[in-house]
Amino acid sequence: MNKHKILALSVTVLFLVLIFYKIDWLKLLETFKTFNFKYLWIIAPLYYLTLYLRGIRWKALLMDDKKYSSYHLGAVFTVGSMLNIFLPARAGDIYRAYYLGENKNESKMKIFGSIILERTEDGISVFLILLTAILFYCKNNPVITGLAYTIGFIFIGSMLAFYLIFKFNKINEICNYFIKISDKLKLTSISHLIENLKKHAISFMDGFGVLDNFWLTAKSAILSIILWGIECYVAYLIISSFNLNLPFSSALFVLSLISFSTMLPSTSVFLGPYQYAYIIALSIYGIDKSTTLAISTVHQTILMLLLTFVGLYYLIKFNFSLKQIKEIKRKEESSEQN
Repeated sequence: MNKHKILALSVTVLFLVLIFYKIDWLKLLETFKTFNFKYLWIIAPLYYLTLYLRGIRWKALLMDDKKYSSYHLGAVFTVGSMLNIFLPARAGDIYRAYYLGENKNESKMKIFGSIILERTEDGISVFLILLTAILFYCKNNPVITGLAYTIGFIFIGSMLAFYLIFKFNKINEICNYFIKISDKLKLTSISHLIENLKKHAISFMDGFGVLDNFWLTAKSAILSIILWGIECYVAYLIISSFNLNLPFSSALFVLSLISFSTMLPSTSVFLGPYQYAYIIALSIYGIDKSTTLAISTVHQTILMLLLTFVGLYYLIKFNFSLKQIKEIKRKEESSEQN
């Protein structure tokens, strides 16, 4: 077992201990029984709409290039998101970059750069959701407020850093400087390594080209706010299905905290951090741990089933496996060495 798996398992076990410590099993089971299916007919189409909107946004991040279809990009995103749930180390994002790169004969590092930019936009959008919830309901909670501003600093700072790196691109000059030093010292292997890194770094930064286009950047930002707003409403419908009469701000806290919880290392389906983030969010409204665990389980199960149902369909349709990715990577590494 490698270090990443050990860390993920340790984090999961830690959170599960916190979740199940002094849990009221009877109340947990009773809460499951109170779930009302009346909103499912609204939840499913709204959730699938967000997947299509993500395809439109991804196309904007790829400079609205005509060789890409919003529908196809949405499908690729769906497969990648499904794989991220069940596989470690964000394998779904790697899948997206390699599949789309092969399918459209595009640089995989450029595609991956656009995915990183997409994730950064998501982080900023979720930060704004959390900040909104705090301003309307929880101004005097220093822990939640401190967490919000820390997260905002990370994602907004990352976006600013990406913009500056792209705008004042000095990767070529910096790499060439170190290549010259390596050549003078006759460190041929180091020189080749830097040359390969330069090629990948330049290609990666091409994925941030949209930052030089104000309108497409604005379009992607607006789409981010819209799709995350819809996801907030979906979360609110699921919470409301338990007849708790909680305000809409509860969905804002839930969605923002569970979204950030997926950044923590954990085993498949984000087991542990996801549920504990949900518990923290609803504890603000005085909802006990047993009740919240039931709600979080239903919430996660509904969205996982909706995502997996469509994701498996497109995974089979694309006929592009993780085994193929490993083979492509092996060939690329072999060609670089030659």
